[in-house]
Amino acid sequence: MSTARAVKRQLLTVDERPRQTDMPADNLRLDWLMALTSCAIVFGLYIDGWAHNHGRVDDSFFTPWHALLYGAVGVSGLVLIVTHFRNVGIGFRWSKALPAGYALSLIGFFAFALGGVADMLWHEAFGFEEGIEALISPSHLYLALTGVLIMTGTIRAIWGRESDNSWKHLAPAILSFTCIASVFSFFNAYAPIGGDMILLTGTRPDSHSLHDVAGIIPFVIQSNLLLGSVLIMTYRWRLPFGAITLIFLLNSLLMTWYRIGEAGEFIFAISATVVGLLCDTYYSRYSLADTNRLRFFAAFMPFAYSLGAMMMIQILGINVWENGGLWWEIHMWLGVPVLAGAFGYGLSLLAHPPAFPESAS
Repeated sequence: MSTARAVKRQLLTVDERPRQTDMPADNLRLDWLMALTSCAIVFGLYIDGWAHNHGRVDDSFFTPWHALLYGAVGVSGLVLIVTHFRNVGIGFRWSKALPAGYALSLIGFFAFALGGVADMLWHEAFGFEEGIEALISPSHLYLALTGVLIMTGTIRAIWGRESDNSWKHLAPAILSFTCIASVFSFFNAYAPIGGDMILLTGTRPDSHSLHDVAGIIPFVIQSNLLLGSVLIMTYRWRLPFGAITLIFLLNSLLMTWYRIGEAGEFIFAISATVVGLLCDTYYSRYSLADTNRLRFFAAFMPFAYSLGAMMMIQILGINVWENGGLWWEIHMWLGVPVLAGAFGYGLSLLAHPPAFPESAS
């Protein structure tokens, strides 16, 4: 009898082994692990930037700030490699041993590792970057690209499955989108909404064209980077209330901390949160299925985000930097948010083009 039971158990084990075409089932635990390691990678990126902006580094590749960044990437790779070998051990093919969406993340990890070596060699050959050069350096942009490959695994995984659009199921993807938006914000930090805006306060300079340009670009770029993330997410999911606010708040805190000169500059998070709540409220009430409501949302969000940041600059100029409020006239005060909103409207046309007649198809 015992022999028969053993044979039966062996047959069941063989039957339960994955077929050659199978992939592992969706894994919410892996989604969370990769979302959290993505947060750690972005924290490492921003703390490295903070150290550079606050004179905490010298011309050396081996710094504690780099260690945090590369350590976080290493943890993400370890999670993927352990998951891969565990699934191979239970019968999945090597090429299909990770759940859907994560194979590119594993490729991104190894590519990032090679990029780290290339970055070190780049510094040896051409020296260390100064200022904006660090944001434009090809080796750093390559690391950003491979880092994004790692972080988008969670998004790819959740994008391809059914969910109830609750925080429970979408939170890892929302965190990953926040991380990716913040990576793009970081590499556009030559145009920040933050401490550098002090140049728009105080006495209006006689020659102010370059100051105007340096003021216009941040509002248009940063607000529409965030809008782009929201439009992609709402294209796929019905976001839970608070998702938009979370993205705006965390991104604002990171961008302020990265460049902070005075603790009071964290008030940029106030306007980001208020605009996020307004957008969440509008979205929860109307959704964006209706094209006209989508167009309004896409124009309103960057308009309000830019105008709110200007109000914070006005407060900072008077009460923190103590050199006076914005010297911009009404033409700029109102015109720049309108310009940001116009770019947002254009993004909505790209994300959701107008319908065309059936005959044209």
